[in-house]
Amino acid sequence: MNLFPFDAVRAGQKEFMDAAKKAIDSETPLIVHAPTGIGKTAASLAPAISYSLENKKKVLFLTPRHAQHKIVIETLRMIKEKYDKNIRVVDLVGKKWLCGLPEVEYLSASEFSDYCKHKRKENTCELYKNTYPKKEGELSEEAKTAMKYLDRNIMHSDDAKEKCAGLCPYEIFTRRAKSADIIIADYFHMFHPKIKNAFLNKIKTDIKNVILIVDEAHNLPSRARALLSTRLTDNQLMRASNEAKDIGFEEIAEDLEYLKTKLTKFAKKTLEKKDEVRLKKESLLDIVESIRGVDELIESLEKIAQHVHELKKKSFCSGVAGFLESWMVGDLGYTRILQKKKFKEKEYFSFSLECLDPGIATKEVFSQIHTAILMSGTLTQTAMYGKILGISNADALVLKTPFPAKNKKSLVAPDVTTKYSARNSGQFSKIGKYIVKTANKVPGNVGVFFPSYFVQKQIYELVWRSIEKPVLVERQGMTKSEKFEMFEEYKKHSKKGAVLFGVVGANFAEGVDFPGNLMNAVVLVGLPLERPDLLTESLINYYDIKFKKGWEYGYTYPAMNRAMQAAGRCIRSEKDRGLILFLDLRYLWPNYKKLILEEYTPTASKDIDQEIGDFFKNKNTIAGFS
Repeated sequence: MNLFPFDAVRAGQKEFMDAAKKAIDSETPLIVHAPTGIGKTAASLAPAISYSLENKKKVLFLTPRHAQHKIVIETLRMIKEKYDKNIRVVDLVGKKWLCGLPEVEYLSASEFSDYCKHKRKENTCELYKNTYPKKEGELSEEAKTAMKYLDRNIMHSDDAKEKCAGLCPYEIFTRRAKSADIIIADYFHMFHPKIKNAFLNKIKTDIKNVILIVDEAHNLPSRARALLSTRLTDNQLMRASNEAKDIGFEEIAEDLEYLKTKLTKFAKKTLEKKDEVRLKKESLLDIVESIRGVDELIESLEKIAQHVHELKKKSFCSGVAGFLESWMVGDLGYTRILQKKKFKEKEYFSFSLECLDPGIATKEVFSQIHTAILMSGTLTQTAMYGKILGISNADALVLKTPFPAKNKKSLVAPDVTTKYSARNSGQFSKIGKYIVKTANKVPGNVGVFFPSYFVQKQIYELVWRSIEKPVLVERQGMTKSEKFEMFEEYKKHSKKGAVLFGVVGANFAEGVDFPGNLMNAVVLVGLPLERPDLLTESLINYYDIKFKKGWEYGYTYPAMNRAMQAAGRCIRSEKDRGLILFLDLRYLWPNYKKLILEEYTPTASKDIDQEIGDFFKNKNTIAGFS
């Protein structure tokens, strides 16, 4: 049975589908580099759904991007319509984002989990009671009606949530997930150790019956490490102390305040003239134990958190308890770092537990499931991903771009760099001139992506007056609605043109598509290498010990991957034309140039004005221009 939803198969799609079918049949993981335009969503879903329907397996499609959920939903709707198949689909996002209670908006995911658990236990959640008015497991008539409607329709989580108004969407979604053929979810559903087990229990699924599709899989190593990392600041301790005092836990409040004082004193003495140092696990635990037993303190903090949740508030004690519990993990695959930081000129200290090995979260999953298909447009280093994720027996497939080479032009400015040792006002001025020339010469929209918000700010101040188009600046910490508004504003200018100043690895460099004439050129400022801090050094050292590839796996490969993601923003279909300008001479160095995707291989620019003019001289070839 072939459930491919389209009449025509694109270049590379059949090869992808054949490899995916083989991987599923043989229970062998598959890592696929599938450049933009291959149609990887349909190519992975068609064989996976076919197999799952015939063999009673469950497909989990994991993606870190909410926008990708909609693409999966649309693909599944086309399959259902074309083949008249009753495919049962559940689109899951984080439990917190499904909740209809207004007070949960400012809770973290872990805080929400505690809050939700407490409200259910105390029978004080109206949405939960509306779903199960008599007893748990016995749905209300309203909930049954919502279930029936959702079972007949393939819906995005936002739309499905609206159909569950007044009810608990999470309960209805997970109840449906027990019998679903495919579940669309986030990485944390399967790669957060605690959440994974609860999730599989909730949907009544044995992990060996799961076919896993991991989209944008280049993100998985960093996301898996982040799921197992945590931090504690002196400000958190102060807020936790105030919280304990406010609800009458005076003794714990005093202990927390004393702990903050002792940790601050320890931090000042340990750091002295340094901004960061590595710590041993015992350094922090000995300080905690000198005040109160760690287990006893965690238990007390969790008790306080329950009281705070009853008042519908965020609990800082819950965060401190979670940190202490995580801190006691073993040393292998982790590093502990004490840092001196500043916020609005105010100095504070941060104790962090940083996971170095994503395999701690992923290896067990990949060894237990039926099989996995990992895919992305920047997975050329298939061997690296297999090793660091703990996939020992994976097959690999590297596909070529289906887009015409004539539709792309890649250039490197050989006289500029953002290399830290070479940074100065002269370099920033030269970079600014390239940006101004490109922004004013390219017809329509341009995207400029910087290695950091710091560099973005420095260069923006130099160039904004000289750019003849509106300049939209991505800010750190933008809300979802702010990002959407900026994207819509950018789209409005696609005829006359605007310039987006983004940051590599942030919102617009990876999570957003700019098809057609929405972005006709990308300017990539510098190499987006991580700061040479202790975490980066620890990662390099760890990968060097484990794989003898520390510099590559921990530093250069991830940086170039982020760069390639940003570079690909302007070429999203076979009809798109786009210019990519690399503003850093290091892209011509052999060790970096070899990591540039084949379709973006650049040449040194000689006359940027002439080269841009020649490429865009026939405006009729650019979608949206005449």
